[in-house]
Amino acid sequence: MKYIQKAGCPHAYSQWCAAVAGTGKSNWREVPAAQKGPLLLALVTEQGELCAYTMRRIDKDSSHVEHIKPQSRCRADLPGSDLDWGNLVACFPRDGMNKSYRYGAQKKDHWWENDGAEFVSPLQPTCERRFRFGVDGKIAAVGKHAAAVTTIEILALDHRSLAEDRKRVIEEFIYGPNGDNPLSPANAQRARQTICGRDGHGRFYEFCMAIRDALEGHLTALRKLGQRRRAARRNS
Repeated sequence: MKYIQKAGCPHAYSQWCAAVAGTGKSNWREVPAAQKGPLLLALVTEQGELCAYTMRRIDKDSSHVEHIKPQSRCRADLPGSDLDWGNLVACFPRDGMNKSYRYGAQKKDHWWENDGAEFVSPLQPTCERRFRFGVDGKIAAVGKHAAAVTTIEILALDHRSLAEDRKRVIEEFIYGPNGDNPLSPANAQRARQTICGRDGHGRFYEFCMAIRDALEGHLTALRKLGQRRRAARRNS
């Protein structure tokens, strides 16, 4: 999971929220389409074009506005709070898209327990330290952290097709398109230091956190291979 640092709320949306504050229109269901489109684009841009939950590549046509705390719970706890910019992220897939993507936002649906205490949010700076990825694309909770374990389950971050997508991107990055050109130790080290940064267009690399962890595994494997080779030469 990639940490999302919230930027300023789009001015037009902020103005609209202020205009309807305290009225019956102060809820997400009343937000005009003319506001939702630019709002979604702002979220996608803020997130470097990655899904907030899965780190899949997204754009405005493949994502939707997701309430981390579900809309219904927001309205029940505090009318109007479902408009809070600080609770909004962009997630794959778009509204009405194939329902076969049973992970991420579609899997989470309306889940919310203990006011989110058992959920690792991408808006928490510590979220990047809660999960670990392997070269095979699999995910695990670091130290079996309880909220991370629950989050993997609630979002189905270990879903087979999602893990396969991560594995494909990882392997292509580390071993090349044909799988026969692995990164050297120097190049892998440089890549590990930069992979989670934005590119010149403000985008993050798809599954960047998973690639970072996989690069560490790749470097460890290269070190062990070097040690075995040196030992073999000494014994020959």
